[in-house]
Amino acid sequence: MANVHFHPSDDTLARYAAGDLDPASSIMMSAHLEYCIECRLRIDELEDSYSQELESTPTKPMTSGLTEMLSQILCRTAEPEVLEPVASSDVLKLGDKEFHLPRVLQRHKDKIGDWSRLPGKIQRAHVSTGGQSKMNFIYMAPDSSLPEHTHQGQEITLVLSGRFIDEHHSYGPGDFIIQTSENKHSPKTRAGQDCLCLTLLDGPLRFTSGVATLLNPFSQLFFR
Repeated sequence: MANVHFHPSDDTLARYAAGDLDPASSIMMSAHLEYCIECRLRIDELEDSYSQELESTPTKPMTSGLTEMLSQILCRTAEPEVLEPVASSDVLKLGDKEFHLPRVLQRHKDKIGDWSRLPGKIQRAHVSTGGQSKMNFIYMAPDSSLPEHTHQGQEITLVLSGRFIDEHHSYGPGDFIIQTSENKHSPKTRAGQDCLCLTLLDGPLRFTSGVATLLNPFSQLFFR
């Protein structure tokens, strides 16, 4: 069982339980829930609360929105409980490495693009989800780093395997990290420790120190 320290906000959990997130954000949430029993229990509570609320007003006609929400809740709760990623033939391959994918990502395996290299011993593979936000797998090799940066929008990072650190914390499997324009950091891995993450960006990065700032006119290259 993953020892998860960073979680989605209460508002995000409530919107997920209500079926009110966009497809890309729902994928990120579903993947996190496969690692995190704390958030799964909170989702169960929220879904029970929504169901009781609907059942307590039988004489009122349900709006189309409430009907859709109830349908989504019932569909999700009818699925078998997922505890955490397990060994499977559905793996993400990168060179001679294989990473077991959360079940929700296994269902989108045909949407994963080719790997490309970024500066700092980092590789990326785009995941097509539709919408304006950009989803990518990010692989950080041992002893790799991304220059210090902030964000022109929101970045959500879900650690799938391994560990990375920044100036503030150490992040491991299942951690759901949210960064905005108010945050600044320089992610890196230690020697002998790699890391695979899933990221969701709704705006480009902005580098904030050293020669990396020269890349800012080309920041859209990091938002693909």
